[in-house]
Amino acid sequence: METSAFVDAVRRLIEGDPPDRDRPVIMEDPQGTDLHALVAALGSWAGRHRNLAAGGFVDPTLTERTGLPLVEPFGAGELLEMRGWGHRNRWIGCGVVASPYGPRTVAVIAHREDPASAGFPEGASWAEKLRIVTGWEPTPGPRVDWSTIEADLGTRLPSHYKEIVDLFGAGSFDEYFALVVPGGPGADQNPWKTYGPDLASGGLLPWGWSEFVPGLMWSTGATDPDEWTVVTQSECGEERHFDCGAGEFILRMLTDVQLGYPMSHASGHFFVSHGPLGM
Repeated sequence: METSAFVDAVRRLIEGDPPDRDRPVIMEDPQGTDLHALVAALGSWAGRHRNLAAGGFVDPTLTERTGLPLVEPFGAGELLEMRGWGHRNRWIGCGVVASPYGPRTVAVIAHREDPASAGFPEGASWAEKLRIVTGWEPTPGPRVDWSTIEADLGTRLPSHYKEIVDLFGAGSFDEYFALVVPGGPGADQNPWKTYGPDLASGGLLPWGWSEFVPGLMWSTGATDPDEWTVVTQSECGEERHFDCGAGEFILRMLTDVQLGYPMSHASGHFFVSHGPLGM
């Protein structure tokens, strides 16, 4: 089975019924697809992966929220490599396992618990709530030079937005919408440089976009940027105003069915990383 055919088979399985909580589904590629090619093919839509096992060594810190269900089906010394992704109520993994006939390439689909099932700790920030809802585990990497960007703009940006960007980096939530992230793939170091140094007049400043909501904006009239509220713009230019900041709005897009966005009805939530910032 060629890599593309194997990946197609994996995706069909992901789009079908979720796996039983105690019975992960293991697919073996009879042709022994190269693991790097398989990771690249899955990563092209699932985003940046997590390393769960490498060189026969399984990460001993793995938990239910970081990918443990993908390695549990294998016995001691059996699992050689495993890469994993969280996707709604499923874990997706691809790796290499030992067998009497030599190493074999496998894909694993396992049940994923709702990372937010225990609720939020008291006083959690919007960034922390989003981390819990998506099950995101931050990865080391370059951070945005906010002081330079804000000096160019002549204003601070909302602190909760900066915290979210610093925690998640460039990527998309539920493959549904993405943040404006300075230095992200295809983005300038200062994506707002054309907006000029004076935003005090109450203009609109973009902070994200999606297929269904092409314009996610801040109304910048408030003196304190942490009080900037959200304005959405449709393709036809229709505006809706929300009395909340970007962090609260993102969480509500994902979880509040009353707000009316499709992803609030999803079986789980996830973040697709587009890789490290090009700082």
